[in-house]
Amino acid sequence: MKKEGDTGRYQLSSREARGIPAAAGKSLLSIINSSSAGKATKRSTFATTLIKMKNRTHYTTAILLLWLFLTAGTAASNAQIVTSASGIVRDSITGEPLSYVSVFFETSTIGAMTDDYGRFSLRNDQGLVRLAVSSLGYKQASVALKAGQANDNLNIRLHPTAFNLDEVVVKPTRERYSRRDNPAVDLIRQVIEHKDDNRIEARDEYAVEVYEKLSMSLDNFNPNFEENKIWKKLSFVKNYMDTSAMTGKPILTLSVRETLSDIYYRKNPHTQKTIVKARHTQGVDQTVDEGGITSNLEEIFQPVNIFDNNIKILLNNFVSPLSSLLATAYYKYYIMDTVDVAGDSCVDLAFVPVNSQSYGFTGRLYITLDGHYSLKKVILNTPQSINLNFINNLHIEQEFKRMPDSTWVVNTENTHLNFYLVQGTQQIYAHQTRTYSGYTFDVEKRDSVFNLLGPVHVLNDATERPDSFWVSNRHLPLSTKEDLLDDLLDELRKIPAFNVIIKTAEILISGYIQTGARREENRFDIGPMNTVFSANQLEGFRIRVGGMTTAYLHPHLFASGYVAYGMNDRKFKHNARLTYSFDEKKYHEGEIPVNNLSLTHEYDVYTPGQDFLFTSKDNMFVAWKVGEPVTKMNYVSKSVLQYEKEWLNGLTLKTWTRYQDEEAAGTLQYLLCDEDGNIRRQRSLISSELGVQLRFAPGERLYGGRQGKNSLFNISKDAPIFRLSHQMGVKGIFGSHYTYHHTELSAEKRIWLSSFGHIDAQVKAGKVWNRVAFPLLILPNTNQSITIQPEAFHLMRAMEFVADRYVSLSATYYLKGWLLNRIPLVRWLKFREVISFNGIYGNLSDLNNPAVGDRNLFLLPEGTTGLGAKPYMEASFGLDNILKILRVDYYRRLTYLDAPHIRKSGFRIALHFSF
Repeated sequence: MKKEGDTGRYQLSSREARGIPAAAGKSLLSIINSSSAGKATKRSTFATTLIKMKNRTHYTTAILLLWLFLTAGTAASNAQIVTSASGIVRDSITGEPLSYVSVFFETSTIGAMTDDYGRFSLRNDQGLVRLAVSSLGYKQASVALKAGQANDNLNIRLHPTAFNLDEVVVKPTRERYSRRDNPAVDLIRQVIEHKDDNRIEARDEYAVEVYEKLSMSLDNFNPNFEENKIWKKLSFVKNYMDTSAMTGKPILTLSVRETLSDIYYRKNPHTQKTIVKARHTQGVDQTVDEGGITSNLEEIFQPVNIFDNNIKILLNNFVSPLSSLLATAYYKYYIMDTVDVAGDSCVDLAFVPVNSQSYGFTGRLYITLDGHYSLKKVILNTPQSINLNFINNLHIEQEFKRMPDSTWVVNTENTHLNFYLVQGTQQIYAHQTRTYSGYTFDVEKRDSVFNLLGPVHVLNDATERPDSFWVSNRHLPLSTKEDLLDDLLDELRKIPAFNVIIKTAEILISGYIQTGARREENRFDIGPMNTVFSANQLEGFRIRVGGMTTAYLHPHLFASGYVAYGMNDRKFKHNARLTYSFDEKKYHEGEIPVNNLSLTHEYDVYTPGQDFLFTSKDNMFVAWKVGEPVTKMNYVSKSVLQYEKEWLNGLTLKTWTRYQDEEAAGTLQYLLCDEDGNIRRQRSLISSELGVQLRFAPGERLYGGRQGKNSLFNISKDAPIFRLSHQMGVKGIFGSHYTYHHTELSAEKRIWLSSFGHIDAQVKAGKVWNRVAFPLLILPNTNQSITIQPEAFHLMRAMEFVADRYVSLSATYYLKGWLLNRIPLVRWLKFREVISFNGIYGNLSDLNNPAVGDRNLFLLPEGTTGLGAKPYMEASFGLDNILKILRVDYYRRLTYLDAPHIRKSGFRIALHFSF
């Protein structure tokens, strides 16, 4: 067979590619088995057929070229306007660029061959306006050109003649696919059976150095610098333009991120450690990244492990073509050829998903013919009609190499991605390269490495490495244009409009406005900006202004706070916080790992039974309320001294002491009934407490945003999270009214169901152990805003129920279009289903029921009752991915339907961005 790079590509006939007759499959497997035994056996009928096909191609090629020469039209005597064409030729199944493909103008001898990257360029002045593209093993394509113009950036896909593929659904058509007696299926089953022996994790331990580079560029960037007045002023940009390795189109690189790490693996007990030795970021996102962008990009572009049942990338789980559970049911496999890949004879196995809108790949597996069924190369692409947001093309190539002891290891991995924020606008091209070097299977100082806490460790000087370090240690040199990125930014910063764009991006990402001219000198930030305006029933329209200091004022000491004013109650509210970080920070106090002591004093308005756990109560998007107006509120004055420390193994300790004075406001009243039945009003409730919380999230990716790991922008949600907290109130300290103990326990986890979506589930339980007034009891968290809020009941009124013990369950199932993708016409909309359930079961014991217990307890407010014998439950069904950004849920209350002033159903909305 020909090696990679030979002109032409040779494949089985349609019948042979389908694995018919069965004898062909037996012959192929016999080749593999005989090769492993090292016997010089005679070629099978299957292999002999391939050789004959290949020998015929030289003759066929000669006849084809002679025919083209004899039938080519004569050139026009007079010169015509020039028509040119350039672009790239790809395999229609895998998207892989095709080298040495013949591209020529029809009825002429004017043509060229594509290069190693599938690119071509040619022109004519003879009025020829149709392009022919042909390669042996592929159907010839014909492309109409615009006469007299430059037809650039053509993206031509050739269909293999081995089997007919529909370009849109990317699956075989007009062919009956059978898994029974199919040599392709038999082969993939053998690969799956041997995959645990062929993966590097079969070794007891190993260490390797990994170099990663992620570049982000404007894709197909080709403005008219000569005629457009704006771009004419930016003509210097032409000097920094490059070419996409994926499409061959012009690009302008704006960001490059590099990481150099050592990875250590131990099989038993299972442990993997990553030590980041160096990090380097240059480009437009260097000034806007406060830690969160880096964490999220690492989550989005995770390394591919083809041997796992599921491949996680782009925050989704794709079924692996080597899945032990779903491979043969989820994919169709086709034997295409036997090829030589870098000196190893391999079977070229193509695969496509049964349903092209599901989370699967099209691609190729190159399987060695040495009897071990090892992988030499993997190509993965997403089908064109997949229900995946913002992505136009995803192409992954992974190559393996054999070590001297015959262990197969990953050598290189390249991910190419084209995405957009709004359809039809400027696309972004992302290219991530990973190279692996220095494999060793005898780890030095293994105890000191494997005993480190946490999976990832970043050396203190990782971001301070000089250029000389990178020149000596990066596995691959930067391209000429990437190396000039700093020069490009210096030129762009001279343009006021560019600086406005960068400042706007900084505000949108961080939520704060810098007061300094340069980030490196900025000492104070104003914000967060999404809390400036809000409203509630007590204050009416509310204005809030706040800010925080940065590490450029002091690397250990930080101050933050806000002042707010309500137009109706005409009262000023305030919050002041002083934080001392025991670790030196680079910009803000939330940088990981947190080791902070803080003192906070606050006077503000709160709604009992309504907590926004993942956003501020002043967020303008939660000011729009639905249902019965919330009028039971209170003014809270509190002082909190808190210490928080997090370790790299996912453990976080938080301890605090708090003094709190809650003054009833609005329609809320604190009422006491004496022995004579007289009711008197108490102004406020005072409590002094000590508290401690343990949070454990093993394997959680650390997030360094300002709001910490609970930020809505933290997209790393796969790690299980366990919380245990206890609060102890002490009567008599600073006028505190009660002694109490309150314990809470919770566990949450994202449960992936392969490509069938995932479930976010949480179980919580709590108990108040002593006799206390109702504000110190358990008030289930409710949500009266129009927005969907996690860990909240959407149809329960605020303070509708009270309990002193409870257990709750919350579960949301994101089906990812699993059902809707199978409905004709509807699947075109690419909606995704969401189903949720929320329930709480508990009770209010006689100990804390003012109607039957202690007269010194506050009377329950009107409309507030204890949880009864049955649980409160509500469920919802929703559509996600509406216009790619909107989620709409219909909620239905399932129990306590006879309660007064309730809403049995309602709609809620949320902005939800997901791939």
